[in-house]
Amino acid sequence: MKHQLRRPTADITTRFRFAVATLSAVLCLAATFAQTAEYNYPYHDPFLATATTAILSDDGTKAQDKSTIVHVPGLPGRNNLPTLEGRGDVSINFYQHDHPAPLLFILPGVGANPFFGAAPYLASFFYRQNFHVVILPSPMSWNFALSASRTGAPGYVLEDARDLYTIMQRTLETLKHRYDLRITKIDFMGLSLGGLEGAFLSVIEADQKKIDIEKYLLVNPPIDLAYAIEKLDEWTALGNKFSRDKSQEIVSTAIGIVDSFSGEKQDDPKIFDRFVKKFVIFSKEELQFLVAQSLQSQLPELVYVTQVIHDQNVLTAPKNEMRNRLDEAKKFTLTGYNERIGLSLWRNQAAESNAGLESFIEHSSLTHILDPLRDNPRVYIMHNTDDFLTNRKSIDELKAALGDRVVLYPYGGHLGNVWYPQNKTDALKILKNAPEVRVESER
Repeated sequence: MKHQLRRPTADITTRFRFAVATLSAVLCLAATFAQTAEYNYPYHDPFLATATTAILSDDGTKAQDKSTIVHVPGLPGRNNLPTLEGRGDVSINFYQHDHPAPLLFILPGVGANPFFGAAPYLASFFYRQNFHVVILPSPMSWNFALSASRTGAPGYVLEDARDLYTIMQRTLETLKHRYDLRITKIDFMGLSLGGLEGAFLSVIEADQKKIDIEKYLLVNPPIDLAYAIEKLDEWTALGNKFSRDKSQEIVSTAIGIVDSFSGEKQDDPKIFDRFVKKFVIFSKEELQFLVAQSLQSQLPELVYVTQVIHDQNVLTAPKNEMRNRLDEAKKFTLTGYNERIGLSLWRNQAAESNAGLESFIEHSSLTHILDPLRDNPRVYIMHNTDDFLTNRKSIDELKAALGDRVVLYPYGGHLGNVWYPQNKTDALKILKNAPEVRVESER
């Protein structure tokens, strides 16, 4: 990471119609079950599968699709903070057609952003399927913390979802006013932590009904957030086992492999085969360490921004020394961020002065809202039974609660099959209410 904050760069449906569409989709989902053998995803190691997302981008169509960076007004007072002047707007990636079309909001997860990675890859795909697309910043990004998070310290999912809901409304107003955006319906797709945020968003929208989101597609959301954070802590700690030099060598080697695939055609299975063959040089522990490093890659910038908004004296370098404060922030893990930065601010926001971190994490887990998700026919989930950030018991409970609205795949790790043709086809069928959606059986 360069020693500066990087400004993001572009590199009403009637009730009757909705009821009919929902009934049709549910019947289709319940009607067809495929055997595990029919799912031919090639990579059965969940860590290698997950690694394939590292080479995803907008698959070379950005110039053709004319995606645009749009700045949506953020929170008052956040545009003039020292060292962050002029950066207080929410930066989104916008793909627009010149005719009326469905609008798909895509929310990436922790460690991701609107302009690189899986979210732009999927945006290009859905754009070509006649969707307008808006990619929002992850709540666990410095841009969201600065421009949208009322606490200035995102991480408490319930409050993040409320902030997200406000920004989505403001985004719609901005796009309709500036770009004459014409929308036939609105859908939402969340990836990883973005999927968890989307689950909480569905509860808010069901109560307030200010956007009229027709479908939610949540991909690999962490179900038990405490379990996911525990795994990331465990894998981050592997850096101590490897030594500093070895850790740096692992990361630099991985980056070199990823960079060597820039510009490759990502819909060619041979490209992924070549990539995986290069990544097999890493041991399981090294892959776990790389996963943790990737998911926490934006944490230093987030820590820096939170301390500009609310200086809690967790950084010792002088406030005007951005480089040194960013270097110091690299020592934080997600748990350290939650304990030292988030907890006190979340307590103030939730008016729960005695609540501990475990309580906030539990209230941020998908398991906490299973009942409203069960009762909401607009919510669909695509998950992998080998996702290492989710334990099998949680997946079983989710499947029992939502039934055929949970599409399970036996392989793919964490988001490692979002590029796979069958997954993209299934996602499109869910969002478009196509006549048939394949639901994979469990291993």
